[in-house]
Amino acid sequence: MEPSDPRFSHPYEPYDIQLEFMSSLYDTIQQGNVGIFESPTGTGKSLSLICGALTWLRDHKRHSLEGDINGTAPATSDWLAAAEKVNRRKALLRDREEFEQKLAKLRRDEARSQRRQESDRPTKRVRLGQSADRRNEDDFLLDEYESGEESSKPSNGQTHFSASTRSLLEKLQGTTPATEEDSVMPEEMKVIFCSRTHSQLSQFVNELRRVKLPNSMPAEDTSDSGDGEPVKQLALGSRKNLCINEKVKRLQSTAAINEGCLELQKPGTAKDKRCPYVLSKENVAQTNAFRDRAIANIRDIEDISKLGQELKICPYYASRHAINPSEVLTLPYPLLLQKSAREALGVSVKDNVVVIDEAHNLMDAIADTFSVAIRLEQLKTVTRQVTAYVQRFKNKLKGKNRVYITQLIRLMNSVTDCLERLQRTAQQQDVQLTAAQLMAGKGVDQITPHKLMQYIHQSKLAYKIEGYNELQGAQVASATDRGLLMLFQSFLVALMNPDAEGRFFASREDSDMSLRYTLLDPREHFRDIVQEARAVILAGGTMSPMSDYAEHLFSYLPSNKLQTFSFGHVIPKDNIFVRPITSGPSGTALDFTFDKRGLPATVTDLGRLLVQVVAIVPDGVVVFFPSYDYLAKVTKAWQQPNAAALSVMQQLRQHKPVFEESKGIATDTLLGNYTEAINSKRGGLLFAVINGSLSEGINFSDALGRAVLCVGLPFPNAQSGLWKAKIQYIEARKHAQCVKQGSSDAEAKTAAKASGRDFYENVCMRAVNQSIGRAIRHREDYAAVLLVDRRFGTERIKKKLPGWIQESLPVNKVEANWQSTAGELKSFFAR
Repeated sequence: MEPSDPRFSHPYEPYDIQLEFMSSLYDTIQQGNVGIFESPTGTGKSLSLICGALTWLRDHKRHSLEGDINGTAPATSDWLAAAEKVNRRKALLRDREEFEQKLAKLRRDEARSQRRQESDRPTKRVRLGQSADRRNEDDFLLDEYESGEESSKPSNGQTHFSASTRSLLEKLQGTTPATEEDSVMPEEMKVIFCSRTHSQLSQFVNELRRVKLPNSMPAEDTSDSGDGEPVKQLALGSRKNLCINEKVKRLQSTAAINEGCLELQKPGTAKDKRCPYVLSKENVAQTNAFRDRAIANIRDIEDISKLGQELKICPYYASRHAINPSEVLTLPYPLLLQKSAREALGVSVKDNVVVIDEAHNLMDAIADTFSVAIRLEQLKTVTRQVTAYVQRFKNKLKGKNRVYITQLIRLMNSVTDCLERLQRTAQQQDVQLTAAQLMAGKGVDQITPHKLMQYIHQSKLAYKIEGYNELQGAQVASATDRGLLMLFQSFLVALMNPDAEGRFFASREDSDMSLRYTLLDPREHFRDIVQEARAVILAGGTMSPMSDYAEHLFSYLPSNKLQTFSFGHVIPKDNIFVRPITSGPSGTALDFTFDKRGLPATVTDLGRLLVQVVAIVPDGVVVFFPSYDYLAKVTKAWQQPNAAALSVMQQLRQHKPVFEESKGIATDTLLGNYTEAINSKRGGLLFAVINGSLSEGINFSDALGRAVLCVGLPFPNAQSGLWKAKIQYIEARKHAQCVKQGSSDAEAKTAAKASGRDFYENVCMRAVNQSIGRAIRHREDYAAVLLVDRRFGTERIKKKLPGWIQESLPVNKVEANWQSTAGELKSFFAR
């Protein structure tokens, strides 16, 4: 199948790079492959993703529809088959045409309504009756928990487990498929578009509004007026994003909101205590109206919430009815990554196209999604909460309730005792633990963790205990101390995961102890998406280095099923100046390795270099340091008075006002002050931190970032327990893979060491690439990028930079001294 439009319905005249991007994307989807696309910020990546993917979708739908209509040509004598073909054609076209006309009418009606209203007025919400808030203690008493429920109703939370754990549980107890009422609307093939946050998705929605696509129906059978067929898009979110019930919304944690929502829908709940927005037979008309209006116009998550308020219907549940007829679903990728979240939303990736934007930290996001941390003080607090609950209802808790709550307290005490022992005796900062050590308490060996977790989930114990504590007026120290039993429930899931997939670590945090489970292998938690989807696209401005994706996320794919693309920038080559700065003004090597970066000579030479840079570069200069601690030490040293001259900081302030990122400062305030200085023509020097709040998602375009400097390489601490475990895991897996392929033990060890080192470097370089990508945000922009460290002069590190940065590096192998580079920098800004 070839694209129906060589310009892919791009709303503007696309650049050659954009055409290449869209063509490669179209082919990757058509071939059913996994594609990794790197395109610098400012190259129109979002529009290219939209136009390439949706042009393919419409072409595919049109070809499929023609196939459904035409089928295999019957024999001329088979008049019955011929008549059936004609009838099927008419029915398909009629249904499509009627639905599109219905949506068109809704769009016209909504446009007229908006024109009539000078300003949007919030719709009054249905208020819950006063009795809904008159809760008493017995409202939080657990229902009887029958043992039969254990085997007949597997926990929905089971899908949080690893693939191997789920497989084991299915063998032990079988699975019960979720049953949902069939939708009236036929299901359409979709592009599922994900990004990190709803804010980023709102930007995507704004770009989507610009695009007019060709009709998905055969041209000869459509009454298309020439405006194209509008995209049917639906924004999805969690209950926390979409709940419009004030009683539930006020709960702090996502888990508490989920449990609170389900509690208000329980069979037998009094009418005045049920959620007034829940879907029912009485409001089918509102549900259908929501479905049609939700996809009639392109909306972001806030628009979907407002639509639910206007129609007085739950937007979280009503959205499910709009999924089938949608062509594009937008959702944050944490909701995509968890199978349980997808099932709760009613989203299937089966045979659909999955596009993940801002995917440079996807592997970290997967690890974070399935990792969990809890502090010792939190453990003690939640144990007290559960114990207080048991004391209050001890005469009413019977049977399985009493058994399982006793097991829960016993398990929490076991974990608490383990951490308290480490607090007294541990000498290391990070101590690796096993699940067996955490469950070594008295009687814990009699506990079956998956049954206990199933009980907590089905009985809604966490919601009951949190509600009881709120009713008692329990004072909570901070928002992080809410929902502690839900947090422990997540920790219980981690106890079920095999040791091969992750590790437990205990570490000191001031006077407290922290226990965390870290997922080491993200492959299995993304594999089901890859195997079910028609195609998976990962896109980002800085995806380099890309070798990690093939090695650590898609290692099970054949090489011909994984494609990588790195596209250049749309700016002219003369608009960017990139140089590795390997030596300072004194001529000595600039070595920012951990052992040498604190040397007075290194810090002083860096200061001299920066004074010269701010004297040359107009407007704004942004300098990224490897850590907050190092930034603080350097700026402190630069403030020291110099007997012969001004201090470094005084010299810098003679040229530009100085702004510094720190952990305690408000980012918006800092950026506002920096921007004000730039706009007032005073210029500005901004000190920031790689992996800090300013290194990702911040736009330093035009005068805000005429130069970006990256000082040093932000390697993580290889001696920490976490990083030792990560590297050991990667080396062990690589060694086993090499031996399986026939390598000798010595060859396997060499390859394993190289794999561990490569992964360690790539994590560092992805952070560097994100930081230097803050500059150059559009075609007319221009900036200098200075990479300050002798290691930036090595070929190994250069090859891990984004393609468009590599293309701008000088061709000669001999690194120029600083004086020569300073002269080139002056010439660049003198043009």
